[in-house]
Amino acid sequence: MEFDEALTKLGFRQSEQRAFGSGGTRLFESHPNRFMTYSVHAADDGTAIFSWEFALGDYLADRGLQVGSDEALNQFVFPREDLRGMQTGAWLTAAIEQTEAMLSTIRLDRPE
Repeated sequence: MEFDEALTKLGFRQSEQRAFGSGGTRLFESHPNRFMTYSVHAADDGTAIFSWEFALGDYLADRGLQVGSDEALNQFVFPREDLRGMQTGAWLTAAIEQTEAMLSTIRLDRPE
């Protein structure tokens, strides 16, 4: 599967926001649920960076919980390091699968 085809199939749309990096870097975003945003920064050199953010404050508020002073606008979870790879459908699919696998291990009731 080609990269642009994978972006479309996985629900990504080109964003009007400015992508980080220089020149012709394109930014694509996908929202697999109302709390999660996946981002792909596609560079002219054929590489891409995959990242994500999760609106933790909003998620917890929906469940009657809060973090700190409950300033939801500043309560996002995101990776310490983004994933970089070549612009291929296989790479993008693997990046999403890796992210989903890591997130599925988070258990607030069993933090150890």
